[in-house]
Amino acid sequence: MADAADPHADYSETERDIFDAALQVFARGGRHGARMQAIADAADINKAMLHYYFRDKATLYEEVFDYTMRRFMASFGESLKEAPTFEETLGVFIDGYVEFVRSDEAAMRLMVQENLAGGSLLGEHLQEATGSGDTPPQILVETIAAAVDAGEIRTVDPQHTVLSVVSTCLFFFVARPTVEIMHPAAADDWGAFVEERKDHLFDLIYNGLAPRPQ
Repeated sequence: MADAADPHADYSETERDIFDAALQVFARGGRHGARMQAIADAADINKAMLHYYFRDKATLYEEVFDYTMRRFMASFGESLKEAPTFEETLGVFIDGYVEFVRSDEAAMRLMVQENLAGGSLLGEHLQEATGSGDTPPQILVETIAAAVDAGEIRTVDPQHTVLSVVSTCLFFFVARPTVEIMHPAAADDWGAFVEERKDHLFDLIYNGLAPRPQ
């Protein structure tokens, strides 16, 4: 299993090529709809070689999912841990989450497919990651709790708040066709829309959490 700080460390170039190909196929069809032959074709290898590296689809899916989760965790680097205030932590989290999804929308679709399939593997990963206390969502949960205790923001449930932050960062990618209909400027320049969206989300969430006047 790859080191969380470097999700590529323990994998050969061929394995990484297989993961990249499998991610695209699993993202389209989910774990049940994907076919090993389609993955082999996408990786430009024969099916026998694919089975040499991964004996069956279930094993490959678990490895790809683990690989993708580790890439997500590593994508923030140390910036989230090093942010000194709640304001900066929130900004780093929103920017990092949106940029990860924008850079690899197949990873986002894989997560959606896993949720639609029941999310059992995702649940295992989240429980393990939450237990370590060192994941981006958990860092944000703890930062929110500390900001509440310090009176920097109003009293809110930290876990509900992080769920709201994640949802708003993810939804406009999942529903991109709908977003482009509702917001024509997004269809004209998606990159500019994403940057505007990050600024809007930060402003909405940060100011929405500001303490209420007595």
